[in-house]
Amino acid sequence: MRRLKKLTLQDLLLVVPALVTAILLRVLRLIVTIRFRNLPADEIGPLTVVSQHYLRIKETQQKKRQLDFWYLKDSVKVSNDYMLSFVKSQIKVRRSRFIELVAAISEKLPGAQHHQIESEIRITLLEGVGKKLKLPQKDRDSSSEYVKKIGIDPQKEFIALMVRDGAYKSDIVQANTQVRTDKEIYRNQDVNDYLQVAEKFASMNVQIVRMGAKVERPFTSNSPLIIDYASTGMRTEAADIYLASECAMCISTNLGFDHIAAMSGKLRVITNQALIIQASTLFYSTDVFILQRFIERSSGRLLTLSESLQFAEIRNLDWYHKVIDRGLDFVRNTPEEILEASLEGWQRSKGQWVDSPEGLELQAKYWHIYDTFFPEHKDRFLNGRPHVGASFLRNNKSWLA
Repeated sequence: MRRLKKLTLQDLLLVVPALVTAILLRVLRLIVTIRFRNLPADEIGPLTVVSQHYLRIKETQQKKRQLDFWYLKDSVKVSNDYMLSFVKSQIKVRRSRFIELVAAISEKLPGAQHHQIESEIRITLLEGVGKKLKLPQKDRDSSSEYVKKIGIDPQKEFIALMVRDGAYKSDIVQANTQVRTDKEIYRNQDVNDYLQVAEKFASMNVQIVRMGAKVERPFTSNSPLIIDYASTGMRTEAADIYLASECAMCISTNLGFDHIAAMSGKLRVITNQALIIQASTLFYSTDVFILQRFIERSSGRLLTLSESLQFAEIRNLDWYHKVIDRGLDFVRNTPEEILEASLEGWQRSKGQWVDSPEGLELQAKYWHIYDTFFPEHKDRFLNGRPHVGASFLRNNKSWLA
């Protein structure tokens, strides 16, 4: 439930009209249903996914007597103004404290669910929307010219490398009862673990562009085909979106930003995935992914996938220290595992990958275990299931025991 921030004098003047309006919405529902939702513009992933998901639902639904109000809170620090402008070209977004108050009060009244724009995301609706997400031609042309100044050749293939590290959200305090600010520290990775895969693709004459609005350290290489765009001091919000949407493939640690690549029809290689359930909630059928595993800290014993999912702290992973406090540690992907998964993704993106009988058997074993623990998610894979890295499964057969 949304909590109202401290009321100002203006709010006190608006709160009674807002309450009356929220009540009237229930009466008006006989004629038209009026719904509200706050646009999550503070993070680029939710901003993109939520807006595009809403548009797909509107396309597939029959015309209803319905009026939707999207609003943006004045207090929100917008993650990417360029992307917000793009979304505003598709959806009318209002900045109105009155609408915000009506929505907040409406949530507390009976029948609230009828006046909320749906929030559940079904990724299957977002597959194949690339043409609709395409940036205006003039913006693509200007961004294409701009990235040349950074050393990126937009006429040649490039891979977008998106690795979250400790700089991400470092200035955001995540309040909790234990006064811990490292809620999702398991998502932070060492970009140097991705140097091997970057240099491999560079040897194949493919550019690697390291993305990031805020990074902990430079990504250093002697290869001119490995461009640390994040550290150039020349990144722009428009170029961010251009590079994510125009890349040939994306290697990621599952950042919201990589959805722009996926919705532009580009294959994602997801590495160091720790939240196992997201395979059915945030992954596309074309994704290739490899996972972090877990060990018992006292014995050093590696848990199998089934043993890992016995722990609610892993099955419903939200806090890093809930796992650590159970005497468990995260096992991150090695540079070799990242390389093999990325090469598989590249071959799949080119239509060159051929599954082996053993590979298909291991995939089936993984998904059987997954379905055992998340049976209610079986119907989410309408376009097919994403692919667990073949080499990762082959080298970790005992993990599937």
